[in-house]
Amino acid sequence: MKTSEMELPEHLYTKTTSPCGTMTKFIIAPDKLISWAEGGRGDAIAGLCHTVYEKKIAGIDAWERDRILQLEDEWMTAGNDEDMYGRKFVNVKHYHTTREDVAREAGRKRTNAREQMIEHQNAVEELVQEAREFISAHHLHHEEDNILAYLLTIGAIGAVAYVLAT
Repeated sequence: MKTSEMELPEHLYTKTTSPCGTMTKFIIAPDKLISWAEGGRGDAIAGLCHTVYEKKIAGIDAWERDRILQLEDEWMTAGNDEDMYGRKFVNVKHYHTTREDVAREAGRKRTNAREQMIEHQNAVEELVQEAREFISAHHLHHEEDNILAYLLTIGAIGAVAYVLAT
């Protein structure tokens, strides 16, 4: 799953604009992402993915309901009078077959939505892990710089003390 496809809260992004002002880029801030993921009881990722899933399921339910109502309207407008060829039976059979097709398609869409929710959750968790690694590496680099500066300071103090002592 691409980072651009993930649905994350807006406050996790940092907005950067090019120097000429023609291009704006939104970048996920690693520290904000980790803080958000660990906030509360640590179930922010699961909560977000479940909310997205519920919206998709509501859309699928509405599609199924609308399609079934459309089929019922078509069946009612086709008429209920049976002619000598038994068309009423054919219309009823077509209605039930099509309704089963709609239910099957809705079930397939629900399954896909569930799989997408799991994929989305895994992708966000992977992104959080990458953010942790980035911050850890970045923080370690600053500590190395601080240690080097500390050692240079101690060396300079030692050199000054040696010069003064001799």
